[in-house]
Amino acid sequence: MRRVIDLSLHNIKEGQHARVIKIKGSDNYQLFLLSLGLKTGTRFTYNYSPGFTKLVNISIGGKMVALRRSEFELIEFKVEDNA
Repeated sequence: MRRVIDLSLHNIKEGQHARVIKIKGSDNYQLFLLSLGLKTGTRFTYNYSPGFTKLVNISIGGKMVALRRSEFELIEFKVEDNA
């Protein structure tokens, strides 16, 4: 059975899947994310993201996307745990 757990960016681990709950920010920012395929309900995978780069790498539907950490923090998500 799949459980859904609330976690912040600091607790999500490489390889974990999460689902977008809400996107904050301007309309232009939301349209930008939509053009990348990221919208409410989208499932993504958190990839290796070295801290010194200030970027967050995620995979959406088979493509890898890098967002600034400050931009990624505007996205509310729930981490999915397959346990």
